[in-house]
Amino acid sequence: MIQQVGATACGFLSAASAVYFYPDKPWLVTAHLGNLIIQLSRGGHMAAPPLVTILPPGPQLAPSLPGQKDNEKEVDEEPAAVASGESIHLSSLLGAEDADDETFLLSDSLSRSSSTLDKPRVRLQKKVHVIEEVLEQLRGIVNEGDPKTKYTEFVQVGQGGFGTVYKATDPATGDVVALKKMPLRKRSRKELIVNEIQIMKENRHPNIVNYVDSYLVNEDLWLVMEYVDGGTLTSVLVQVLMEERIIAAISRECLKALDFLHSKKVIHRDVKSDNILLGMDGSVKLTDFGLCAQLTSERSTRCTLLGSPYWVAPEILKRKEYDTQVDIWALGIVAIEMLEGEPPYFKESPVQAQRLIARNRCPPLRMPSKMSVLFHAFLHSCLDTNPSIRWTARELLQHPFLRTAVSLSVLPDMIRIARKLCKAMEALQASSASPEQKKE
Repeated sequence: MIQQVGATACGFLSAASAVYFYPDKPWLVTAHLGNLIIQLSRGGHMAAPPLVTILPPGPQLAPSLPGQKDNEKEVDEEPAAVASGESIHLSSLLGAEDADDETFLLSDSLSRSSSTLDKPRVRLQKKVHVIEEVLEQLRGIVNEGDPKTKYTEFVQVGQGGFGTVYKATDPATGDVVALKKMPLRKRSRKELIVNEIQIMKENRHPNIVNYVDSYLVNEDLWLVMEYVDGGTLTSVLVQVLMEERIIAAISRECLKALDFLHSKKVIHRDVKSDNILLGMDGSVKLTDFGLCAQLTSERSTRCTLLGSPYWVAPEILKRKEYDTQVDIWALGIVAIEMLEGEPPYFKESPVQAQRLIARNRCPPLRMPSKMSVLFHAFLHSCLDTNPSIRWTARELLQHPFLRTAVSLSVLPDMIRIARKLCKAMEALQASSASPEQKKE
């Protein structure tokens, strides 16, 4: 059976270089000869070709912007200062926030080998034992008991640097929930957990993965949230080249979440495709508030070097004070992800990518002349290096590009196509594995 599936996948994939999803014809997938579009991973050897689909009647196409040419190569030719290693996945952090915002801690998840990195100037973190204080704070805001006695049918659906995520069922209501188990002693900045729960409890919105409950079992925090059944935006964009009208639709829903959070003076600080979930009902929800910050009238900006390397705004890397506008930069990078299958500089090491983001004025695009005038304008509104000129979430919700958005009803078909392509690739990989690899 595996051989049959593998043979079928081989026959399809060997002739396909790009897979396009058409919102007007969700049952139709077209394949083009050339390089494979399917990627083994976001940092794998198979990469999406620099193409987009513009469906008729399409918007007018823009010529290349000044200083940008259609080219798959990076704009900057400076050699990477760090040897390429494994790709960074999930929550790859730049640092952890100290109590006084003065300490820069390079996360282990940023590098597989600290000896290969250009070591930043680091001040030793204050040796303050905060675990008991954090536990005491959590006991005042979480529920008593063990979630394993309340929920049933546990299935692990994900794992990252912050913990393990399970899908489970509440037998009392029949609701399916997601449970995130986080060992507190593994967190370098434990106070952020308290911050995450408080902000989630106080801010509910249709475009946010909403808080349900929380528990403290020994030194493990269990965070219960609504379950979104379509997976991450990443799992789709690495399989399917998105047409501009789908990008507009997903961007609009993300902006609704950001407009709500920013109106509450909350910075998310980790907007990326890994943290955007899609539902089989067509919903789009922002998740993972582990790095969020609450601004106040007394503290209207932050200055911590914190975020994910390829999505972080230049003002953060330059150690300038920043506010909610860093989320708008990150959303612009997500829009490029949806177009090209990965963020700019993704083939560079995280440290080199940070240097390029801080130095270059505009992130490079592979095929700018294939993009519409409206999409160019939208990206420039998100990615202005001056955050005071960068559009706000509320302003971007009125951007003409979003008026081109297709109905969200096309998302379930797009998710199903991406899943089928992923399974076909897995079958192909299994059928072509050597006997030694199969034994492993």
